[in-house]
Amino acid sequence: MIAISIRFLVGRFHATPWGRHVNEGAVEYPPSPWRLLRSLVATFYRTRPTGIGEEQLKRILVALAAAVPAFHLPPANAAHTRHYDQDNGGLKFFDAFLAINLEKDEAASEAIIWLWSDVELSAEDCRALDVLLRAMNTFGRAESWCAAELLPTWERKPNCKPLAVEFDFNELRGNEPVRVLVPQVVTWLGDNLLQALKIETSTMRKKDKQLEPAGAAWVTYARPLDLLNNARPTPRVLPKRELPVTLVRFALDSKVLPRAQDTLPLCELVRRILISKRSKISDSDHSELIVGKTSDGIRLKGHRHAHIFATDEDNDGKLDHLTIALPFHAAGFSADDVAAITSLRRIRWGTNEDEFRLNAILIGKGETMQFIKQGNEPSKGQGSESGQSNFLQSARCWRSVTPFVLPRFATRGGGKKARPRDEPIAQLKREAASRGLPEIAAYKTLEQREFKTHRRAPLPWREFKTRRLNGTTGYGTAGFEIEFAEEVTCVPLALGFGCHFGLGLFEPMRD
Repeated sequence: MIAISIRFLVGRFHATPWGRHVNEGAVEYPPSPWRLLRSLVATFYRTRPTGIGEEQLKRILVALAAAVPAFHLPPANAAHTRHYDQDNGGLKFFDAFLAINLEKDEAASEAIIWLWSDVELSAEDCRALDVLLRAMNTFGRAESWCAAELLPTWERKPNCKPLAVEFDFNELRGNEPVRVLVPQVVTWLGDNLLQALKIETSTMRKKDKQLEPAGAAWVTYARPLDLLNNARPTPRVLPKRELPVTLVRFALDSKVLPRAQDTLPLCELVRRILISKRSKISDSDHSELIVGKTSDGIRLKGHRHAHIFATDEDNDGKLDHLTIALPFHAAGFSADDVAAITSLRRIRWGTNEDEFRLNAILIGKGETMQFIKQGNEPSKGQGSESGQSNFLQSARCWRSVTPFVLPRFATRGGGKKARPRDEPIAQLKREAASRGLPEIAAYKTLEQREFKTHRRAPLPWREFKTRRLNGTTGYGTAGFEIEFAEEVTCVPLALGFGCHFGLGLFEPMRD
């Protein structure tokens, strides 16, 4: 017995049947034995393997031509690509091929198997045949990269055999007839067979006026009906990539909402609530991203922890939304962090005499870029439309909505050592540069915050609470309209002292 395996490395078999035009879209399946013998001859003259001569090649060819093989064919799907030759008036080429499944468990089940059950070769000729097969890197057209080898044995039954009698309807039950070009089963002389296989197609048709090669014959095979075009390749299921959660949005609801100037104390209160909730979720009760410090009490550098923003998004002087974001942390919150943040429901707010509850309604969570609005496009954040925000945009011009609190004392410069000025705008530019933002090209100083309703008086920056619960405070307040040298996406954009708790917050200016 001789068993040959041919496996296609990219799962594609390109081969036009003899006598058919390439633009007919037909693919030879099963591959013709005549094509296999011609490939062996071409491989021999291309590689010239050591220790194999023409006489040994002739013996192999004569043995394979002495009988008609059977096949074990894997399921395949017909497919094609189209190419247009612009140099020849847009001539279209129709490239048909078979897509053979590469996702099977057994390596042999994805290969085409050729079986000669009654043919034997000597051990020396078997080694030579295996060498030639392994040197064959394409089968069919040049796009059909393959790996071929001689199998020591094959136990499975073939599923594609030649018909014993032409159009035997008993054998064709559940099958379809397919014509395949094979060598004539005659007593070949090695020289004649080798010469017939070496003839170029162009020479045979133009010079000798032959449509079919000398020494070849057509044999009808019975191919299973469900083999072609009904294959069910195993789908490649890509692992689902879950985006990290770097931003969580809440809407605040209460009969009495906090004032805009209470941004800092409200955000600090929310931080303390989240730290408490996080300690009850798992044994590891410390979250660096929520606390902003390591378990040893060392502050995280580079603002790589949670920022909490209470925002007035309808511009009426009342805080109505809450955003918890990680501006500079690609990995996102941990699962326990997300569970603690999304469990936020109520916030006790006010003094003992005048205490009320704020309801925190979760409206969106996900990766920050899901919430970014480009121009006037709607936000893509998960949740309802209230997940959109004017603060989550990209823009060049920005306006203060909470005061920029100076992290250092503002100096006028001068003195004996000729110190440089360290005014509010200089500190703002330094803060922006430390965040990697573009240069501030232009600015305008604002004395107070304006509101959309005429019944709400403008709010001076000095009325905002700027003292933290630990007693620290900044060194004065200021407000700006600023224009960067290029468009900025920073969600949200907050700079200066208390920027982790809603101070120094800017909103994009689209007007």
